[in-house]
Amino acid sequence: MRQGILRTRAVLTVLLTGTALLLWSGTSFAAPALGADCGAGASIVGSDSAGKVELGTGARTCTLTFTIPPLNANAPACTAVNETNGGGRPVMVGVRTTQTTLVMDPLDPWTAGDVVSYLCVGY
Repeated sequence: MRQGILRTRAVLTVLLTGTALLLWSGTSFAAPALGADCGAGASIVGSDSAGKVELGTGARTCTLTFTIPPLNANAPACTAVNETNGGGRPVMVGVRTTQTTLVMDPLDPWTAGDVVSYLCVGY
């Protein structure tokens, strides 16, 4: 009898853990949509939580639209860095967030091909 209860608990634990991982991975591995303001030929790798954007030609700001809205009423806290900065040193990028978007605004003018990394955390 005791073995049956332990086995049932183990199976339920595995099922609940698997379900949580599937739900978590769906939100973590979905890449946000790039706005037209990221420049012609821009590309993105990553997820709603973190990733890198290679800017296209003519980018003055860059808007990412999250694929899955947060589970709470708060906009995520985000940070971004221009890693390549036209061949110069890495520099911070100004960010503004809503529940559905991240807008990145450069402190220094961007160059086509610059790589901007971002990190967003819900709270």
